[in-house]
Amino acid sequence: MINKKLLGHIFTFTTITIWSVAFVSNKALLAYISPIENMILRFAIAYLLLLLLYPHFNSFRLKDEFRFFILGFLGIFVYFLLENFALKYTQATNVGLYMGAIPLFTAIFAHFLTKDERLNRNVVIGFLVAIFGIALILLDGVGFKVRLKGDILAILAATVFALYSVVLKLAPKGYHYIVITRKSFFYGILLMLLYFLLSGKAFHFQALKISVVWINILFLGVLSSGLAFILWQQGIERIGAMYASNYIYLVPLITAVTGIVALDEKLTLKMVVGAFLILVGLSIAQRPTQKVVE
Repeated sequence: MINKKLLGHIFTFTTITIWSVAFVSNKALLAYISPIENMILRFAIAYLLLLLLYPHFNSFRLKDEFRFFILGFLGIFVYFLLENFALKYTQATNVGLYMGAIPLFTAIFAHFLTKDERLNRNVVIGFLVAIFGIALILLDGVGFKVRLKGDILAILAATVFALYSVVLKLAPKGYHYIVITRKSFFYGILLMLLYFLLSGKAFHFQALKISVVWINILFLGVLSSGLAFILWQQGIERIGAMYASNYIYLVPLITAVTGIVALDEKLTLKMVVGAFLILVGLSIAQRPTQKVVE
């Protein structure tokens, strides 16, 4: 039988791999539909998938529903809204670089909001090493062009996702993990629909006739939103929010590899060195230590 922590690492790595590929898919969709339309379609598909996988409901408890609402508000509605609009207003490389700050933000939130995850020296050192590797990959061959509006949105998105990862561990007990994910999706979708209705904009139904749009939506809905969120929740349950979030350092690396395979991009020395530093930083951050940063 696979060790609980090892399984948690496998779940987390699989999630990050899916989300890394989804980053490219998400960017492609924005050429056809708006960010909020993208969100509504993918999470509606994900919700239906989870309902089919586990068609069971728990009794209504107001206190628990409020917690599920918070999860849906932070991790589904606010985070993806910020990320999608960040991609619209700035370069994908900029957004990816700021996403690399999620592990440190998570460690800070976990330090103050949980009792068993403390901010330690290794997390800080690992972050500094990995972020340098991320910068080498993301800035290789391109100029870092600051577009203030998009960059601020990306930083906010990274902060919100870090908070969501910590709050996820504080989700109500006694619920099946699919129910926890499904309920957060439900409230997230409600908020998306409300946002769309208040925007007063028309839905781009004509875009749904394009095959590439549906291919990307199905990938994002079934794998990136449906399966990946379940794996992420299970990963955090087994290894903790701080250690799980360290795998986010791998996002720029996996995205770069995807670009090489799918887009025939070149493998450069900076990318190789950057990949090495990311792996070293991840290794350092995962090491336990008794010394706490006060």
